[in-house]
Amino acid sequence: MKKILSMGLALALSLAMLAGCTSGSGQKTADVNLEEFYQTIFTDPENTPAMMPLEGEMLEAFYPGLAEVELKQMVAYMPMITAVACEIVMVECANASDVDAVKEIFQARVDSQVGNHFNYPAVIEAWEKEVKVVSNGNYVALFLVSGMGDQVVENFNAAIEG
Repeated sequence: MKKILSMGLALALSLAMLAGCTSGSGQKTADVNLEEFYQTIFTDPENTPAMMPLEGEMLEAFYPGLAEVELKQMVAYMPMITAVACEIVMVECANASDVDAVKEIFQARVDSQVGNHFNYPAVIEAWEKEVKVVSNGNYVALFLVSGMGDQVVENFNAAIEG
């Protein structure tokens, strides 16, 4: 009886240890539908900017090199009016080795907007002070959501970490 109990406890302990293990970076990430997450960002219809998807030539013009990265999914939106400081781009890289390249592409976008002296001063200031480029696992995001950046990043990370 003691042998059976000992073996049962050893098995339970082994299973508990295995349950704590994760593959890869040691960080467990959930599968997040980025389009669904985007839909949760603006909850107040009165203060939601008019956004349009960034696609094709426009996406390549603003984010050169992103089309060459193998992505599982991508969501990219910018405001219809250039006087509005808002832009959201989220991707899930197919390969962890591409995360840094995507972060560099996003940072290049930030740098180009800060240096664009044709922008409205408030827009340049927002790109300087409010933009967030974040990564979590294979997910990378650029958030420029005036006054909401920290909360959006917190929600993004919470969604990914499940």
